Amino acid sequence: MRAGAATLDPTPLDLGPVAESDAAAGLDLVTICILAVNRLAPATLRSATFGKALTVVVPDPRVGAVFRAALERMGAKRSTDRLIEIVVEPDSRPS
Repeated sequence: MRAGAATLDPTPLDLGPVAESDAAAGLDLVTICILAVNRLAPATLRSATFGKALTVVVPDPRVGAVFRAALERMGAKRSTDRLIEIVVEPDSRPS
């Protein structure tokens, strides 16, 4: 494995425009699944491989809650998943 492969991608997620009806209903399951594959899966692999704590930045508190719940369940079987911290991306929009 190359050394660069152990670095989390710092690029912010771009979820694109969200329709008003989608925003009212919350994030859809496909979006959560994409976020999990792109952010959570690599982090769990890295924590299991290297045994080091990692931080995963998510764009939304609801996604953070889903990821934390998933890590809690997975951590029962794979203790290295407890090394992953989920942080919600700070709101960069001006008020």
